[in-house]
Amino acid sequence: MSLNLLLRINSVSCLLFGLVMLLKTDAVNLLIGTEKTMLMHSIGIILVCNGVLLLVASLRKQIQAHEVMFFVLGDYGWTILTVALISAEAVIIDPVGIRVTFVIALFTAMMGALQFKHYKILKGSI
Repeated sequence: MSLNLLLRINSVSCLLFGLVMLLKTDAVNLLIGTEKTMLMHSIGIILVCNGVLLLVASLRKQIQAHEVMFFVLGDYGWTILTVALISAEAVIIDPVGIRVTFVIALFTAMMGALQFKHYKILKGSI
């Protein structure tokens, strides 16, 4: 899979999840079992901004290695934060919400791993 396509897929997922968190906050809160409206809005804004950055980067013919590493770190950070929030049993507490967010975290980790593979190619490590 090309890096451009990978970044676009990641962009779409960030934009979709971000917009859901912003526009359907009550549904997200119900899914995860808490009422953290300000947190969901903040995360939604971050995801939408990241989605736009991913889209802009994906439209370039020559993507810079440091850009790819930025997205890799973001994906891995999201995964670690999700697992921490599930483990803390403070924000994500509903069993269905735990499963859904864990699947999203696995998808995010996979995106990070695939992007890291491209990062290594850009840096000449492979």
